[in-house]
Amino acid sequence: MKSVTNIVLVGVGGQGSVLAGQIIARTAVLAGLSVATSEVHGMAQRGGSVFSTVRYGKGVLSPAVPEGAADILLAFEKLEALRSLNYLRVDGLALVNDQRILPSVESLKLTPYPDDKTLEETLRRRTEHVFIVPALEVAQGLGHPALVNTVMLGALSQFLDLPRAEWRQAITELVPPKTVELNLLAFEEGLTWAKRHATA
Repeated sequence: MKSVTNIVLVGVGGQGSVLAGQIIARTAVLAGLSVATSEVHGMAQRGGSVFSTVRYGKGVLSPAVPEGAADILLAFEKLEALRSLNYLRVDGLALVNDQRILPSVESLKLTPYPDDKTLEETLRRRTEHVFIVPALEVAQGLGHPALVNTVMLGALSQFLDLPRAEWRQAITELVPPKTVELNLLAFEEGLTWAKRHATA
């Protein structure tokens, strides 16, 4: 395990990316590591851009992840992945939920929404380690689109040296009690997808 792991999470308000960051952080704490987190930009209201960071390892003090220093970009929405791509280190890992959430008309005037081919080509110019995760499709298959965040966490866990038991405990502690079993199932589905389709 490297001394410090830097993760940037981006998405749109209402997707659960802030909760996902909290689960990553709690998992690392349960594994005995130092953790620092922050919500750096944006607002978590439904529909607004959300940008947060998780840093964990030995002796972590600051939550700040400079541009070009993130080991992993965990993106819950495709355009948000592009907007924050400059934070990912060259040849870092980009895990991107295969979902498009069109922003407001005013936002589109500033940043036209690219087609999928252009988007993936742009990501791959930064790193060859790009995986488009069908998290929404998996979550819908489980009957609950809101499970996208734990599907993404399952996929992410394949690439991190954090124990599976700690992941499951963190999810159990932090999601609403009535949804624990569904979230654990979504996590396992994401992990299964990553084992089959994603190798760093």
